[in-house]
Amino acid sequence: MKHNETHRITVSADIGLFLYLQEKVCERKTKTEAYCNLLKKASENFVSPILKNRSQQLGAYQCHVTITDLSVEWHWHRSTVRSFLEKLEEYGQLEIVRLPKSFIITMPVGTNNADNPVGTQDFGFSSKLHEVLSDWIADGVSIPVTGEKCIQLLKTEMACFSEAYKKEHPNDTDGLKQAQKSHFQSAKQQLLEHMAVATFKKVIRKHYADKGNEAMTLFYDNDLGCDSEALLEASQILAELLVCGISPSLARETPQTKAQFEDLLESYKALLAQSVGHADHL
Repeated sequence: MKHNETHRITVSADIGLFLYLQEKVCERKTKTEAYCNLLKKASENFVSPILKNRSQQLGAYQCHVTITDLSVEWHWHRSTVRSFLEKLEEYGQLEIVRLPKSFIITMPVGTNNADNPVGTQDFGFSSKLHEVLSDWIADGVSIPVTGEKCIQLLKTEMACFSEAYKKEHPNDTDGLKQAQKSHFQSAKQQLLEHMAVATFKKVIRKHYADKGNEAMTLFYDNDLGCDSEALLEASQILAELLVCGISPSLARETPQTKAQFEDLLESYKALLAQSVGHADHL
C-alpha cells in the first residue's frame, strides 16, 4: 500500500504550547525537550552564568551559551549537543554565531503578523550562507560552485521576501518596489560580511593552522608573568599590527620591544588560525 506523499508544512504556535507538550521522563532531555529549552532560553535572552561578564549584546530571541552548559543541563555528551545544534541549523530552526568557547544562538521565531512585519521576518538566508561558505572553507566546493550557490541563495531570499510582502500588502505595488530595494541592500550586506569572514578564515587557516604558537605561550608565561590584563593589551597591539600595519601603543617603545612584537606576530596569526578552527567545531 502506497503512502500519500508528505508535503512540508509550517505550523504557527505559541512557545507555551511547546513547553506544555514536554513530558518529563528522566533527567536526560529528549530532542523535543532540548529544542523547547532553546526556545525558552532565546525568549528570555538567557546568558550562561560563566559568560555573565562578557559584553555581548543580545537581540530578540537570542541566547549566549556554551557546549558544556547544554551538555550538563541536558545530560548529553558534548558531541551529541554539537550534532543536534548543527542539525537544527541545517533545518533553519536556529542560527549560530560561533565565538571562542561559546556561541550566540538565534531562534528565528515570530509573533503574530501585527508584531512581526515582513521586513523583520527571517528566511534563513544567513544560516544557509554560513553552510555554503563553510563547505568552501573546508575545500569541499570550488569557488565557481560556491559563488553560484550564493547567487541562488540571494535570489531565493528576495523571492521569499517579495512573496511575504505581497501577502501582507496585496495592493501596495509602489511599496513593494521600495521594500525590495531596501531588503536587497540588507541581504547584500549580509553576503559581503559572510564572504569577508569566510575568506579570512580560509586564508589564515591555510597558511597558519599548522604553525606553532609557542612564542605567544612563552611571552605570556615569562614576559607577562601570566597577567591576563597585560596579555589583552599585548593582543590588541598585535591585532593593530595585523590589521593596520602599525600600533600607536608602540610609538614610544624601544626598538627591542618593537622587534619583539613583530616577531610575535607570526605566533599570533597561528593562534588566530587555531581559534577559527575550534570555533567552527563548537
